[in-house]
Amino acid sequence: MAGKRQGQVFFSVPAVLLFLGALVLGAYGDRSWAAPATRSAIKIGFMAPYVGVYAKPGKDMDNGFKLYLEEIKSQAGGRKIQLITEDTEAKPEIGPIKARKLVERDKVNILAGIIHSGVAYSIRDYVEANKIPLVITNAGAARLTAQDRSSYIFRVSFVNGQQDLAGGWYAYEKAGIRRVIAMAPDYSAGHEKAQGFLKTFKAAGGQVVAEIYPPLATQDFAPFLAQVTSKAGSTDAVWAFFAGSDSIRFIKQYAEYGLKDKVKLFVLGDTVDDSFLPSIGDAALGIANYLHYATTLDTSENKKFVAAYRQKYNEDPSMFSEQGYVGARVIAEAIKAVKGNVENREQFLEALRQVQFEAPRGPFKFDKFQNVIEPVYIRKVEKIGGKLQNVVTDKISDVDQFWTPKK
Repeated sequence: MAGKRQGQVFFSVPAVLLFLGALVLGAYGDRSWAAPATRSAIKIGFMAPYVGVYAKPGKDMDNGFKLYLEEIKSQAGGRKIQLITEDTEAKPEIGPIKARKLVERDKVNILAGIIHSGVAYSIRDYVEANKIPLVITNAGAARLTAQDRSSYIFRVSFVNGQQDLAGGWYAYEKAGIRRVIAMAPDYSAGHEKAQGFLKTFKAAGGQVVAEIYPPLATQDFAPFLAQVTSKAGSTDAVWAFFAGSDSIRFIKQYAEYGLKDKVKLFVLGDTVDDSFLPSIGDAALGIANYLHYATTLDTSENKKFVAAYRQKYNEDPSMFSEQGYVGARVIAEAIKAVKGNVENREQFLEALRQVQFEAPRGPFKFDKFQNVIEPVYIRKVEKIGGKLQNVVTDKISDVDQFWTPKK
């Protein structure tokens, strides 16, 4: 009785292996059976500055992103969504470190966020090499959706210079500005935005009196404002782009220097964003500007967003808040389209390309290079009920990164 003793049963080694093999095939051969047990949370790595000159925009963007995730209970396509945040400090040298940490240690499926264009440029090659979808919710680094574009990089905010193409044309053709001084911080975003504005302004017939580029995080703008004063007699307006604490200092010092009543400002809306107006005060009153979003937009989508944001954070949303909110929805819509299967990256990337919806800013969709097409609103800072707000006075529809005036 080699195979059996009383009360015991023995199996041969081949029989055991066949039995285990059948179990393995049953578990892994039929993936639909295994899927419910293996659908872990989708991880999104969110990169933003939480300190320094762009700390407030970074926090606003974070708030907007989290607000949308909260509205969908942090799940889409049948899977939970886990958000992991990292502080880039708005420093290009920090970007790759944080991207590697999120991808290689935290095993995120998707990267999102980014305020500083230099940070966006710094992680471009890493994103491409590691085939990680990146949804930029602010940084307008122009080359990333043009000559250095990648199938893995999407942007829901703007290209640096995109809105400015419309703004430069409007300044000449509609606002009657013929001679302008351009001012912006001396880094990639500042130069790219200025180039966009000046391209269409000069094409329309405008004259550029001077270009002035103070360092990022300038504390005292007096030396640069002195250059404006010296050319005030030959200038119709100053075009400017600043953001974060730079915008607050620039607008207040412009007024304190006595320039507000001498040379009018026509600026990119970042410079007088609603989140900065309480700190800027009446120095911002009357400033004409342009932007792809305004808190005062009278649409059902925007009213819903503004009300929800105010209730959660006890303040008005900024352009950065709206961009974070829109970015989260873009990702969620694509996750739903692939039924949660973000691991199939090609399918997920194609789902991202097809996303369209009505955002707080208006109609949202991507161009063929995966950058947003959007309206640009002409605005003016006014005081309503004792509160400074950007009121929409005009609109330019369907502005893309290659926008040119209609004939």
